[in-house]
Amino acid sequence: LYKTMEIPLVDALTGFSIELVHLDGHKFTVKVDGVTECDHVMRVPGKGMPRRSGRGFGDLYLTFEVDFPDTLTDRQKSDIRQILVGGSSDSGGEL
Repeated sequence: LYKTMEIPLVDALTGFSIELVHLDGHKFTVKVDGVTECDHVMRVPGKGMPRRSGRGFGDLYLTFEVDFPDTLTDRQKSDIRQILVGGSSDSGGEL
């Protein structure tokens, strides 16, 4: 079973937990601790479609799309730069 989920940039950078409802109605939580890249696919064992044999469930594959903000203020840009590159406004030519 495949599902695409949109997550905010802050969650992609800091980690997050989401509660999902399985096809059989029970709720379960997926926790992501690290940085999530755009189009990252996460496999969640046993949370997909029922198996043909009737024994258990297949896997759920979650694809995460990161929702970037449309605009940032100059202050937000400065704050982000301060946090991510330690105060240097020059990246030193590195990407």
